[in-house]
Amino acid sequence: MSLRERLSPKGDELPSWLSRAGEVAQTLVVLATCNRFELYWWGDDDQEFRLGRLAQDRGFELGPSVMYRRDGTAALHHLFTVASGLDSQILGETEILGQVRRAHELAHECGATTWELDAAFTAALAAGRRARRETMLGRHPASVSGAALLQAKICCGGSLAGKHVLLVGAGEAAEGVLRGLQTEGAGSVVVLNRHAERASLLVSSWNASAGSWDDLAGGLAAADVVITATAAPAPILSVSALETALLARPESPLVIIDLAVPRNVDPAARDLPGLRLFDLDDLQLQYCPATMIGAVALEEGERIVREELTRFRDTLKSRAAAPRLAELHRLGAELAREEADRVLEQLASLNEQEREAVRRMADRLARRLLYPASRKIREGEL
Repeated sequence: MSLRERLSPKGDELPSWLSRAGEVAQTLVVLATCNRFELYWWGDDDQEFRLGRLAQDRGFELGPSVMYRRDGTAALHHLFTVASGLDSQILGETEILGQVRRAHELAHECGATTWELDAAFTAALAAGRRARRETMLGRHPASVSGAALLQAKICCGGSLAGKHVLLVGAGEAAEGVLRGLQTEGAGSVVVLNRHAERASLLVSSWNASAGSWDDLAGGLAAADVVITATAAPAPILSVSALETALLARPESPLVIIDLAVPRNVDPAARDLPGLRLFDLDDLQLQYCPATMIGAVALEEGERIVREELTRFRDTLKSRAAAPRLAELHRLGAELAREEADRVLEQLASLNEQEREAVRRMADRLARRLLYPASRKIREGEL
C-alpha cells in the first residue's frame, strides 16, 4: 500500500504522461488502481525505465522485489487474467473490468496506442466479460466495496442493521458502498464530500443524507462505521483528529475502513485504543463471496483466458499475413489472366460468353492452387 500510494497519479499527471508518449510515437496504457500499478506497451519502448525514473522523481527506488515484467504472450496472458478478475486481491472483483476499459480509453484518446494495443485490450475485455458471464464469478460477484461491507459487518457483530455509517467520498467506490449499505439495511448513512454538490447528487438516488464537510469531526464522533473513499493526495483523517473523536465516545469503539489510494487515514492511527482501522491490504481473499468456489472459478476463468488468447493470437497472425496474402493473390490473378489470354489467342472462334468461361476457369484454378500456401501464411507457417 505504501508503495502504490506513492506511485498513484496526481491530478492531470496521467493524461499528460500519456500525451507525451503519443507525441513521440510511443505506446503506453497505465492501469493504476487501488491494488495495482501496471504499464502496458507494444514494441521496443523502454517504459520500464520511465517507471524507474518516475519513482526516482518521487524520492524512492523500485527494486526487483516489488517489480515484475512480462513480455510477449506472457504479458498478454497477464492482461487477460487481470481483466477477468483472476489476478485481483479479491477474486472476481467487478470493478476491474471497468478500470481496464477506462485505462485503455484514456490512452487511446491521448494518442498513445496502436492497433495492436487496441486489439489486445479489446480482446482482454472480451475475456473479462466472458469470465463473468460463463463462470461462477458472475453468479457470485465480488467487489472491494462488498469486502469492505463484509468486514464492517464482522466488526459490528454480523449485521449493520441500526448502525450509523459515515461515508466519506462521492466517487465510484463510494457509490458501490452506498448501494451495498442499502441492501444491508444500515440504520442511517451520511455522505460527506469536499464538493457538497457531488455528495447531494450521490444520495439523491439512495436512502442517505448529505452532510457538510465541516461536520467531519462530529460525524466521526457519532458514527459506528466510517468508510473513506476519496481521491485526496494525502490523509484527510490525522491521528490527532481521530484521538479527539475517540475521546468523545470513550465507551464505543470506532471502525474505519479506508478504501483509498493514497490512503485517507494516517496509518499511524492504527495504534489508537478504541479504533479498528482496515485498509485495502487488510481486505483479504476470505472476505470475498466467491471464496468457497474459488478453485472452480479460477479453473473456469483460466480456460476462457486461454481460449480468448488463442483467438487474439490468430487475429494477429491474420493481420500480419494480410499484406503477403494480398500480394500472393495479386500475382495469382495476374498469372491466371496471362494464361487465359494466351489460350484465347488460339481459340479465336469462341464467342464472348465462352471466352469469359475460360477466364473464370483460369482464375478458379489459380485460387485453388494457392489455397494451401494461403492457409500456411495465415497460420504463420510460411
